[in-house]
Amino acid sequence: MTETPKTLLRRIYDEDFGFIPTNSSMKPVHVANGTARRLLETQSDFRPLARVLRQYVKDQRRSFSEERNPNEEILADYGDCFTDQFGNQPTDEVMTRFRSLAKDTLGADDAVFPSQASFTLSHAKMVTGDISDNGCGDFLARLLTAGIPRNAGTAANLLRRLLESETDPWTMIALPLLEYCSEQSAALGAGATVRFERGTALLRTDDKGNFCSPTLRVLRDRVDQLARYEETQSSKLTTLRRLVLFGVFATHVHMIRRCNDVIPAGPQPPILLDLFDGRRRSLRDASAATLQAGFRAIEQLVVSRIRAYVTSVCGEDPDSYVGTLPSDGQWDAVKAEYRAHLVEDDPVDALVEAFWKVGYSRVGPKEVRGLPWNTLLALGRRAGYLLPYDNRGRGGREHKRYGANAEFAELLVVSTVTPDETVDFDRFLDRLRDSFGIVLGRPIDFDIIRHNDLQPGPFLRRSISVNETDLRANLHAFRELIIDIGFAKSYADGRTIVTTDWTTV
Repeated sequence: MTETPKTLLRRIYDEDFGFIPTNSSMKPVHVANGTARRLLETQSDFRPLARVLRQYVKDQRRSFSEERNPNEEILADYGDCFTDQFGNQPTDEVMTRFRSLAKDTLGADDAVFPSQASFTLSHAKMVTGDISDNGCGDFLARLLTAGIPRNAGTAANLLRRLLESETDPWTMIALPLLEYCSEQSAALGAGATVRFERGTALLRTDDKGNFCSPTLRVLRDRVDQLARYEETQSSKLTTLRRLVLFGVFATHVHMIRRCNDVIPAGPQPPILLDLFDGRRRSLRDASAATLQAGFRAIEQLVVSRIRAYVTSVCGEDPDSYVGTLPSDGQWDAVKAEYRAHLVEDDPVDALVEAFWKVGYSRVGPKEVRGLPWNTLLALGRRAGYLLPYDNRGRGGREHKRYGANAEFAELLVVSTVTPDETVDFDRFLDRLRDSFGIVLGRPIDFDIIRHNDLQPGPFLRRSISVNETDLRANLHAFRELIIDIGFAKSYADGRTIVTTDWTTV
């Protein structure tokens, strides 16, 4: 049976990425909720807590807020959660103040709606059936659990333990209401079941429990190392936030490097972190170019998969194949695109381009259709490692560059340097490059940045013009950032040592 462009692209996304990466409104809280749901295999009725958080709701058409769930209704339905030791209910002012505080805390990402909700996650009973993550949470849960028990699954086990505990401020705020949030089994839906089966090859492991995919193997090792550090050094809420942030970044690395995993000569785009807030144009442009190279790598992989399918169904005679297509909205769009591209392209190329353009505009629900890097942009902006093109915020949502704040830099250190190590700064940078493709501006990385590929060949032309002085300054700024956050020291002999535990030095 012939696949439509929509069904073909959805299958490719499931098989190569493990989720549907088109949602430009996805938030880290959606990913956290989806991951926890799959790890715990349970979900709760979100409506009692959502009603408490949604006292005032903005009417988008009339641009004002109206009270949807007044205090009287909440106290009538859940009054025993708010009475004091003498049985007195709070005043209207106190109740409104509490609900505002709860909304700012538990609904910080504005992902709480009447039909679905993802809360600022801190407890198992706050996990909901919200599927706004488009399967990204399912993918991350499988990344964390594949190979168990042969592979320990440190991060997965830590997340489960943390979500079962109640010793944190967020959970204490919600705890009385959580008794009304009845739990149920979170079985995979029909679409998620198909995605699970299609992703089996992507997440295949060897007899030691390690991923066959080199990228996923490294990412699993790094997230488990991060979990071991956080388990002994950080609080529950900090650990949850950092594991989710790292999971979001791991998804980004997985997608931009998947092309090289599948196609031996495929591109392997670097990640150039800009430490100067976009103030240095040469550096800003080079960092933005590495991000665009990642998107092109995604497109190259998808288009190569489309080409393989198109060739299998039409051989070398696309005209005859197109003539057999039925007349309806999607196929009519394919025919129109095919005729438009046939003017300049080879017939097979024209049909591939037609499938690609018609497909990416139709995968997913209407409000979240689009290019397969929309999710990476949405998550990266909110996680903080994708920044505006320059420090004046120009470029909109799509024109971004890579950057790093103190917390993201700390994640890079603790996920690549174990507590019993003292690592030379150059060796630490090697680990960042090998694990995530991150480069900062060492002379050894100049050609990588110019060619916009981690493994450039002699046949490649220079694709990026970048000021070497800016690259050296960028490297120095990153070194100073690592020193400032307490994970490195520079010595008089010029050496810089990176470690996560100075008691061992």
